[in-house]
Amino acid sequence: MLRRMLLCAVALLCVPALAHAANDKIDPATYLCAEYQTNEMVLKGQPPLFEGLQIDGYASADVNMDIASADTVHVLLGQVYLWCENRPTEPVYTVWRQLRATGPVPLGNWNAKTSTCGDMAQDMDNASGFIIWLDGYNRRLQNTSKSILNSDEDLQGFIDACMLSPSRTMLEVLQEHAK
Repeated sequence: MLRRMLLCAVALLCVPALAHAANDKIDPATYLCAEYQTNEMVLKGQPPLFEGLQIDGYASADVNMDIASADTVHVLLGQVYLWCENRPTEPVYTVWRQLRATGPVPLGNWNAKTSTCGDMAQDMDNASGFIIWLDGYNRRLQNTSKSILNSDEDLQGFIDACMLSPSRTMLEVLQEHAK
């Protein structure tokens, strides 16, 4: 099942429409293992990638790692699933943060502090997952519940503003549009 989850995660990262709000936003700090394991995607045999990206961004900000890495998220989705099997009342964040802090420094092109709106415009297919990750990162960085994932309108407002400001960092624009 773990191998199937990882293959599905790879396929899902290639989907441009991954970044959507549709009430999928979670609180990364309190999302429980029971919620993770009974997530609709898991029950369909696929990893909860949307939630995983949010938690990974949140944990990354907490441990001062600015790089978003699809490879890291893929590995952690499986490891966390196994850890959660006997801990339904534990927050997923408990183990995710620990794994992120002790694991290797991820490699990738998406950086919370340097990726620009121009980078997003040039690679929208991969930017969608980074937007979800960056929202979690910002929520932890700013210690806020403000998010661009509250609604599709908020998300589209961020994307529109970013497209008009290609030289600005995505994080700057996100912080202005998080409500």
